[in-house]
Amino acid sequence: MVEMKKIIAGFKHAFATDGVKLEDSDTALIKKLADYVVKRGMSVPAVLFLESVRPLNFIGSQSMVFFKPMISRFFSKYEYDKIADILEKREVVDLLIKEIEQKADAGS
Repeated sequence: MVEMKKIIAGFKHAFATDGVKLEDSDTALIKKLADYVVKRGMSVPAVLFLESVRPLNFIGSQSMVFFKPMISRFFSKYEYDKIADILEKREVVDLLIKEIEQKADAGS
């Protein structure tokens, strides 16, 4: 019975996420990415895409490594790598969606 309680206690925190502590440079990159999306009129498709793949954010951030040669011309190498690292965290996807929606609403 004691072992079962340990297992249950372990599962309670297995998928928990700690609060994300972003640096100012990370927040600036998120805002730059949101600006890029909104300026091209892609805010609705981007939010729809981010909402639909939210459970797979880690896989998505890893797929950015695959697409690096094609997409890296919009960001510097450092920025692109940093965005891939930042997007591994679930809370950052919510922050990016919020930022895109705010910028799209301000532009309307």
